[in-house]
Amino acid sequence: MVNRKIIFKIKQKTENEGKTFNSYTLLNDNMSEVLNNNYCIDKSYMTKKACKDDIEASKTIQKYIRLWKIKINKLEPTEYRDDTITYRCINVFMDKNRSKNDSNNKKRENIIGCIINNNIKKEYYRYSSRWYKLKKTIDLFIKELCIKKKINYIEKVDCIHKAGRGHHYDFKLKINNSEEFMVEFKFNASCINDTPQFVSPMKPSQYLDSSYEEYYYENYFITLVNRYNLSLPTKETYLKNIHSPKPTCLKEHQEKYYRGCIKSSKYSSKENDINFYESSKKASQDSISDFISKYGLQQNKLTEYLLKSQKEKYYMLYKDGHFYLKTINLDDYIIIEITKDPNKYRYIAKTKSGINLKILLRWKNGNGIAFPSFQISYRK
Repeated sequence: MVNRKIIFKIKQKTENEGKTFNSYTLLNDNMSEVLNNNYCIDKSYMTKKACKDDIEASKTIQKYIRLWKIKINKLEPTEYRDDTITYRCINVFMDKNRSKNDSNNKKRENIIGCIINNNIKKEYYRYSSRWYKLKKTIDLFIKELCIKKKINYIEKVDCIHKAGRGHHYDFKLKINNSEEFMVEFKFNASCINDTPQFVSPMKPSQYLDSSYEEYYYENYFITLVNRYNLSLPTKETYLKNIHSPKPTCLKEHQEKYYRGCIKSSKYSSKENDINFYESSKKASQDSISDFISKYGLQQNKLTEYLLKSQKEKYYMLYKDGHFYLKTINLDDYIIIEITKDPNKYRYIAKTKSGINLKILLRWKNGNGIAFPSFQISYRK
């Protein structure tokens, strides 16, 4: 008979990335080392020492895989912050599909908070090496964080979620009911320069020499809505509502926009909707390019915002199974020079430390439709 602990090589087929690679796995009673992916046993990979009889070994392995799957499927979900976290939710730490980034990122943040606040059932860590390793890497991140403030003993850690457009960070970690850390989570990055953006200021015109929202309304929006026989809100109503994901005064405009977007679930394939979508995109691009050519950026005011939003912030970066703790250099956010790049719809800011920041003017919820803002990132 084959020993109950069988060392063998497996060929792992990772569903999320479509990649195949070989690895060693120790198969034991609780299957804690076997991941929730598709495996196929390739007898050419089995060692002679571990298994003399391929057929008998395969049956034993399959038996324990079946037992492990039964236990995995019986794991109860966890309800956390109006979200349901199941065993398979850990796949979001492998999924790099940018079209699902918002929903996946919310799930990642909830999983991290759930682990820190000890809401995940212990059986997840017992039966899954991926959940076990995720918890261990989070624990290591917190220990590294504590070293920054010379905290030698960790008695209690609380994770308070602060994500949202009114905050500049995702978590407040409270250690031993005293020390607090403001933490920003970023996925698929090992350094801050790798992130697509580190901050997204709302109401961008407060940092500009003139109001972009008024410029767009007067020179582009009126023409656009008249062309497609849509309602035209007053300028006062427009400016009051435009800084939200779904402006009430632009409900029909936003619905028509997404009906014309082929990537949207609301896509109608109607020619008039498609034309409106394309016209809105063009109005957005032309207006931003023209505006940047004519008006500048208030560098002192934007510098003040950047310093305030980034001060005392710690970055929790995740990439390829590891968390990285990164801190910032405040000189990276002191702007000393601004240049215009209207063809790419942005300003370039040179900072005291010598790095360049890309300050992209864009619309968050439909080009030329809703929520103008800046997207600020490092220029590589």
